[in-house]
Amino acid sequence: MKLTIGKCLIFGTGTSIMKNISVLTMAIAIAMVLVSTTGFAMAATTTTGSMSETSSFEWTISSDAIDGVLVPGERQSTTVYGENTQAAGGTSSYTKSFGVDTKNMYQGQYNVDSTKMFTFDGTGDGNGTGNAISNENIGIDTMGMPTSSWPAFHNTVNAGSSFDLVKGSVTTQAQSRTVTAYPGAAPVALNYGIRVHGLDNEPAIGSAGAFMDGHLEQGRGTSTEKSSDLAFSQQSSVSGIIYKYDQTMTYESGINR
Repeated sequence: MKLTIGKCLIFGTGTSIMKNISVLTMAIAIAMVLVSTTGFAMAATTTTGSMSETSSFEWTISSDAIDGVLVPGERQSTTVYGENTQAAGGTSSYTKSFGVDTKNMYQGQYNVDSTKMFTFDGTGDGNGTGNAISNENIGIDTMGMPTSSWPAFHNTVNAGSSFDLVKGSVTTQAQSRTVTAYPGAAPVALNYGIRVHGLDNEPAIGSAGAFMDGHLEQGRGTSTEKSSDLAFSQQSSVSGIIYKYDQTMTYESGINR
């Protein structure tokens, strides 16, 4: 397992909280053969007044049957995603692309890939009292029974962000890979990033934060008894006048990376 917390740049007034974590240990990838399903959605909205965008996604896949019981050698994964953005007053511009592809993936490819770009000016409606709030999260849960090639494992990782802005621009990206061509083709991965900055050469005003946390459990050899238990958590936040807030988080777990 490889966890990377990218550089967070915060310049301005207000408050800032940040913790850095770098962990390296052994973990397992998942490989499954399946019929590919592809989906892609785009949304684009520009409005003065009120705006609302909500989306959710959940996907479970197994190398055997999804019946609540793992048989010897079975691997199973679940991916979840959710987002809720609301604006009241002001002028909003919202653009989002969301892609899902259930085929086997290699390095640099992802089963779920979402990018959101949002700008907001709370003075755009002439009253100067508008604000925009948003929450976004992505999570993966992977598990498998032991074989001669890998031990038993159960790994859960989540990441996401939130913001409450009077004025500013936000870009987020959420990616996950849980299906690979074969063990070692590419690691299981979860990436999340957020960038907040101002408009018209002025800083953003409001607050923003991001997080990643995980719980990784692993056996040894062909035993189903737990021999490793690792948990991690990372959070950062800013509030006030925000010149730039940039956070990137990456998780990888695989036989080869």
